Amino acid sequence: MNHSHFIALAKQNFSKVWLMSSVATLLYSLLNSVTQSFLIFTGPLAYGYADYIRQTIDTENTDLEPLVSGFNRFVETMVAGLLYLLIICIGFYLLVVPGIIAALGLSMTFFIMVDDPNISGLDALKKSWQMMKGHKTDYFLFCCRFIGWFLICVLTFGLASFVVNPYFERAKWHYYRALVNGANDATSNPQSPVFLEK
Repeated sequence: MNHSHFIALAKQNFSKVWLMSSVATLLYSLLNSVTQSFLIFTGPLAYGYADYIRQTIDTENTDLEPLVSGFNRFVETMVAGLLYLLIICIGFYLLVVPGIIAALGLSMTFFIMVDDPNISGLDALKKSWQMMKGHKTDYFLFCCRFIGWFLICVLTFGLASFVVNPYFERAKWHYYRALVNGANDATSNPQSPVFLEK
């Protein structure tokens, strides 16, 4: 996979939407903080944030309404969120590596749900796992490209995250679309390490 290409796509027109994207990220973070004791809201909020980022990519529209769009599919997104957390927590409880593998394998869940208004939460999890077969290591390496940005977030006490997070999410959307479009052939990079593939 051409990681640089996805990053370049993420940068396109980001200057036009970065301010409201930062506001949306702040609101998303606040909502997560307020509802962190109520795990049933994890999925709907994650869905809404993914939907918002998709909107800024496709239309450059920065209206904040999509942030709560997950509540229009509350049951499906709630199920996806709860199962996602449960599977990853079990993975980390067993050992760290299984947790990482689970997180990578299920990472496309909410992108899939935003793309398909009819899919159930459980089916979205299954589809993500199937889609990421053979690609988890590559996706892990792709995410590692943003370590420098994450360090900046730490050094700025999290303030930079309100710009970095939507930028990162935009890049992840382009990675997901490449998978959907078949751009990521399992044999396209035969020399990539496969230590995270299960």
